[in-house]
Amino acid sequence: MFKKILVPVDGSDNSLKTLDYAAELASAFGSKITLFNVIAPLPSTVQRYVQVNNLVDEVKAFGRGVLEDAKQKISEKYNLDIETDLIYGDPANEICSKAKKEQFELIVIGSRGLNEITSIIMGSVSRRVARHAVCPVLVVR
Repeated sequence: MFKKILVPVDGSDNSLKTLDYAAELASAFGSKITLFNVIAPLPSTVQRYVQVNNLVDEVKAFGRGVLEDAKQKISEKYNLDIETDLIYGDPANEICSKAKKEQFELIVIGSRGLNEITSIIMGSVSRRVARHAVCPVLVVR
């Protein structure tokens, strides 16, 4: 039923819990799974006062680590075709764009990520993805 499943991960406990749901589904349906990490842009006020290049490099390294940890976690338990991808941009927009462009049939996303304060102010990524994605979205609590 679902041949391609997109799983956004950010290293939070909830996104790691979400991995288990996604891996179970992928295993049951024989699906390919893509773990996806989106690096949100820094606010312009922060960019003025820090050396952005060093910070962005550190955030990218963190994102690659998150993807590798997530891949290892489910690889140990499941025999799945797993890809990873990391991109810079607005998380909800990039998740929806990737799902549409690469014709994913399901997005499995956690209800809360690392930055709960931002989600209170701007709205959660999972809520925006569920509203705008072109495919079904499973939000894991």
